[in-house]
Amino acid sequence: MNRKLVMSFLTVEGATSSMTIDQPKEGLTEAEVRAVMESIIAANVFNSSRGDLAEIKSAGIVTTTEEVLI
Repeated sequence: MNRKLVMSFLTVEGATSSMTIDQPKEGLTEAEVRAVMESIIAANVFNSSRGDLAEIKSAGIVTTTEEVLI
């Protein structure tokens, strides 16, 4: 089973920009993720072709399972 944390932000231009973290730790809380996302926005350290990150849009854990056939 593969897990990813997908964090989506709205940019100053109203577009969506997302970043994915592979294998996040178990038991992440909304407060922990929100704090990290707010820090990312405040620090303005990521370049986006769609403008600076302006606000939190969403975040979630995506879990996938691979079924090997051959």
